Amino acid sequence: METSGGEDVAQSRRFTVLFVEDDREVRETVVAILRVHGFDVLVAEDGYEAIRLLVEFPVDLMFTDVVMPGLSGFELGEQAKLIRPDLRILYITGYSERPQDRRKLRYGKVLQKPIRATELTQEIRMALAS
Repeated sequence: METSGGEDVAQSRRFTVLFVEDDREVRETVVAILRVHGFDVLVAEDGYEAIRLLVEFPVDLMFTDVVMPGLSGFELGEQAKLIRPDLRILYITGYSERPQDRRKLRYGKVLQKPIRATELTQEIRMALAS
């Protein structure tokens, strides 16, 4: 859909991304990248905080680390889909092995650390467009 000025309406809408990461420096860096690229960002240090935010705020996409204390990113994804069935999910991991259980991947795509800012924002935009 386009406006009369040719601007894509989907691109003009601000999307809310929930970023879940237990490493403070990674959190700060990714949040800065996402905000510069026009996303509204909610931040959680762990899965339990993420669930609270999902209940309290509208979220379009959750971007979560896989390996975290407490709930893993995959466990969080399962819980998040119960709260928000239309939620888009992207996972990120620094580990090279893929999950053996394919059911863990049914809710979203897994990205590998490190990831470039342009790749990250492109993956998020593609997930939101799907």
